[in-house]
Amino acid sequence: MKILVVGSDYGTVDMVNEARKCGDYVVVADYYEETLTKSVADESWVVSTLDIDALEDLCRKNGIEAVTFAASDLNVTNGRQLAKRLGLPCYCSSDVAWGVARNKGKFKEICKKIGAPIATDYIVSENLTDEELDKITFPVVVKPVDRSANRGMSYCDNKDELRAAYKLAREISDNPRIIVERRLYGPEFVANYVIADGKAVLNHLSAEHHQPGEKANLYSIINTTSCHLKQYLEELNDYVIKIFEMAEFNEGIAWVECMLDQDGHFYLIEPGFRFCGEMTAVPYGQISGFNGIKWMLDIAKGVKHTHDQLPPPLTTAHYGSGVSYLLFAHTVDTVERIEGLDVIEKIPNVVIDIRHRKNFKTRYLGTLGVIRFPAHSEKELLEYIRIINDNLRVLNAKGEDLIIHYTDYDSLKEQYELGLKEFGFEIK
Repeated sequence: MKILVVGSDYGTVDMVNEARKCGDYVVVADYYEETLTKSVADESWVVSTLDIDALEDLCRKNGIEAVTFAASDLNVTNGRQLAKRLGLPCYCSSDVAWGVARNKGKFKEICKKIGAPIATDYIVSENLTDEELDKITFPVVVKPVDRSANRGMSYCDNKDELRAAYKLAREISDNPRIIVERRLYGPEFVANYVIADGKAVLNHLSAEHHQPGEKANLYSIINTTSCHLKQYLEELNDYVIKIFEMAEFNEGIAWVECMLDQDGHFYLIEPGFRFCGEMTAVPYGQISGFNGIKWMLDIAKGVKHTHDQLPPPLTTAHYGSGVSYLLFAHTVDTVERIEGLDVIEKIPNVVIDIRHRKNFKTRYLGTLGVIRFPAHSEKELLEYIRIINDNLRVLNAKGEDLIIHYTDYDSLKEQYELGLKEFGFEIK
């Protein structure tokens, strides 16, 4: 089958490799001349994924039979529109579902209907009247309803900061509604689900870790975990399954981000109806045996999954962990070369998802890439992160390393062991 992968964002290289493994001919399209994803595809087109007319014309001329994508809301949106035009199987065919997936406000409305735990929010208008502001208890979070990856999000401790944050959120949002809600404090988790026939099962829970001294929401390491899984299952799992049902999430991959607040309870933050950007589903597949990439490719090809094909729901601990190491730039600069990849490539089943390898600009605290690998034990988890830290260098013209390295091994070790102990597992 001839498949178009829309974009070269994180996870698309996995989509291409899996499709080619299945014998498919794969084309990748976006406005970049060269990317890692394009380098492993059979063919590539230099065309913006926003240019649906041009993509439709190219697809018809080249006999494209399926359209897929990975972890980008933008490219899922464009891919859905393109598939509908071409009369091909369309991921998330329900506009209701995609509306909820793209809008934190709609998600919160469903949560309120069923009593799911969310942070208290406040209704404000663009005028930000004194009457509105007087009702707010600080600190709060201000964020647009239609942006992911913390874009347009601010923490505010007073009215003046809220006014500035509101303006920032509006500037980058296509939606006039801005969320103002109580700020939560605590570790963040992502609960990942697989769905078929409208039935959702929890596949894995991921914990998000930031390097000490860096921003709390700058997550360098995201790994599947059993720590607090028991509490998640007790407090949130049933609510999330009900939310997905009400939102018409009928088939595919979905997730919710949540926080374990300082009050000791979990609160839901936002949903997604696609892969997570860090793509922990890929290395976790080596641990669990469930191939989420193939699952999504099947949907693009028109293969209908049934509920009996779902993986077993996650209900207990695992010794193994799927790990994503996100490479954040600590400054604005130009990458001249990357060193150490030859050593890192020796990690079993590693995926080095770095879209560009030289002569590209960095953004302050922007991601340069992500390295994913499965770790079958605590020892492997820490060993592989050390290998990356000891060898990987993303260098500018002066030979200066531009990335933030995650070195808080003690926290990872503590969480890993706590997760096993919660379910009565022995520490190996």
